[in-house]
Amino acid sequence: MKFTTSWDDGYADDLRIAELLDTYGCLGTFYVCPRGQHRQDMLTQDQIRDLSTRHEIGAHTITHPRLTQIPENDARREIDESKQWVEERTGKPCALFCYPYGETNDRIAQMVQDAGFSGARTVEQFRFCDDDLFRLPTSLHVYPFPLRPIFNRRALSPLLTAWPHLRELGIPVASLRGWLPFSKAMFRSAHERKEPWFHLWGHSAEVEKYGMWQDLADFLDYARTFPDIEMVYNSDLL
Repeated sequence: MKFTTSWDDGYADDLRIAELLDTYGCLGTFYVCPRGQHRQDMLTQDQIRDLSTRHEIGAHTITHPRLTQIPENDARREIDESKQWVEERTGKPCALFCYPYGETNDRIAQMVQDAGFSGARTVEQFRFCDDDLFRLPTSLHVYPFPLRPIFNRRALSPLLTAWPHLRELGIPVASLRGWLPFSKAMFRSAHERKEPWFHLWGHSAEVEKYGMWQDLADFLDYARTFPDIEMVYNSDLL
């Protein structure tokens, strides 16, 4: 089974993610955006260039808009210019794109293909393969589980999103007590069912915000112990 990870937006804490990946022999694709996000420190251009020597860099638009909600000419410009921006910073071809907020449609996906990308990632979860290279799903989000750390009606959303998939994936109820046991059960289930790949994704700013660094390290350490695991970049799923 192939194991890949991806990290969105280009936060400065992506460097800490890269250090963890290096420690545990894993690989990552970092989808970077020039525009700062959520008042967070972002990677510098020199840091992006250095990161590209160890991991894969993908494009994530220029200003991080919802592509389905802006004029088509603006969407096309965001897509085209982001590819050029990444290639100018890394000195390498940029093969992959990630839709901001995971939002896309047939028209946007075609623009990404027309721009010369080989594939594009969404934020769909609980998937382990797909034939649509421009709507690549993921397997699991690095995010608090089973509850969101907020006190409103959306607090249960992580559990409610996962619930329809639990029986199909054979996930024991005991694993629902936290993100780490849940992620381990997910990975074990995928490996036992001989799924083609497992795709972990997240935002380093959220890993920092919710104090999930140790959980992430423990999961990466766990994943590497399985036999026949191939560490790959997102582009190796194409």
